[in-house]
Amino acid sequence: MKKFGFLWLASFAWIIVSCNRTDKSADSSLSTDTSKTVNAVDSVADEGTLTTIATEILIALKTKDYTAFASYFHPTEGVVFSPYGFIDTKTVKKLSKASFLKLVEEKGSTIWGNYDGTGDEIKLTAQQYLEKFVYNADYLHAEKTGYDQIIGKGNSLNNLNEIFPKHPFIEYYFSGFDKKHEGMDWTSLRLVFKQYQSNYYLVAVIHDQWTT
Repeated sequence: MKKFGFLWLASFAWIIVSCNRTDKSADSSLSTDTSKTVNAVDSVADEGTLTTIATEILIALKTKDYTAFASYFHPTEGVVFSPYGFIDTKTVKKLSKASFLKLVEEKGSTIWGNYDGTGDEIKLTAQQYLEKFVYNADYLHAEKTGYDQIIGKGNSLNNLNEIFPKHPFIEYYFSGFDKKHEGMDWTSLRLVFKQYQSNYYLVAVIHDQWTT
């Protein structure tokens, strides 16, 4: 009887240990799957957050609410304004929120770079520049939108990833407006962001188009 009792207890203990191991294995597997799901959601949330911010920026530009537009400027780095896809670091205009709003208020002309082809200085007021080299088309209803993807490609170099490495951006693109131009009147707007104290801010506004 004693021997039988010992065997019964040993068998019972083995069953309990096996069940515990099975439960722990299942919990570990569930934890891993949950972690992957959370990471995937976070990735989507980042893109969704930036898309929401970018849409608000486009609304501000379309309605010419430049005070609202300036509220998205990076607090310490300001915003780079490039009239073309190739960002010329020697001539490109970089403005803080305060300096941008001052330009808007005073309505004075400033140099934003050089025109492609002629090399002449782009001397415009802030309002004129925004209408010609920023919101020059209804990007709020763009033909195509790309997240971290360059859509518009012409005959000039594009150095966005070199100047702003690992910075998320959204491109708004139109393939053209007049058939007789055969797509050479395409235009796009790229909004580049950078995270600062858990929030994303605008660090570059890049206009692009066909260049000669």
